[in-house]
Amino acid sequence: MSQVNTQLAYVLHKRQYSESSQILEVFTRDHGRLALMSRGSRGAKSKIAGNLQLFSPLLLNWQGKGSMPNLRSVERADIPPPKLSYKSLLSAMYINELLMYLLHRNDVYETVFEHYHETLYALENAEKIEIELRKFEIKFIQLLGFGLLLDKEVDTGTAISSDREYQYIVEHGLVVFQGLNQTKNVPSIPVLQGETVFALVNESYDELAQDQEKLQQLKRLMRYVIGHHLGGKVLKSRELFSQPGALR
Repeated sequence: MSQVNTQLAYVLHKRQYSESSQILEVFTRDHGRLALMSRGSRGAKSKIAGNLQLFSPLLLNWQGKGSMPNLRSVERADIPPPKLSYKSLLSAMYINELLMYLLHRNDVYETVFEHYHETLYALENAEKIEIELRKFEIKFIQLLGFGLLLDKEVDTGTAISSDREYQYIVEHGLVVFQGLNQTKNVPSIPVLQGETVFALVNESYDELAQDQEKLQQLKRLMRYVIGHHLGGKVLKSRELFSQPGALR
């Protein structure tokens, strides 16, 4: 990679490198996630600092080989950035953390990029933030090759029943919940109603969004599944959610 021009991208994270420079973690449509050295882009005298905003679609030019090419120029894409505030902003920060932890550098994730782009704008609707986050998580892990296996009970091959309860075990599948006194059931694994499983299999997200009990089951499920793939990494965005005034 010697020179790349006019690449659609988002800044995922920025960290200080010197008094005037910074290292950018960016997610691009055609080159995946990569780190760029952005020289002279910090401080009041910088001509590009105002353009390097998170969640804003950008057009980047960079040059150089190795693990950290140099950012040559940046301009805002001809797309208005999503209007994010309070909970929607924290939710977008959460998604950025997932990308930082779960995407490998320099691998192409074009479909993930499109999914990320669409989700940022979907988060503008404050009433649908919870279900949009769940939709992002479910499709994201599917695109990474970790999709949920929910069409049948894994140990017996039995079809899902709406009047039963289940637990989803990562890297195994869906099992019938038989009570915590059974050795195969683990308290830390969320319990799902059969109706919730049906809604997930059929991608009936409107139904899930309108039923708080089902929505909470889905939230607990995805927190468990995402936590497994994070391997114990702590997300700072989740800590921000718990701070007073975060969800105004």
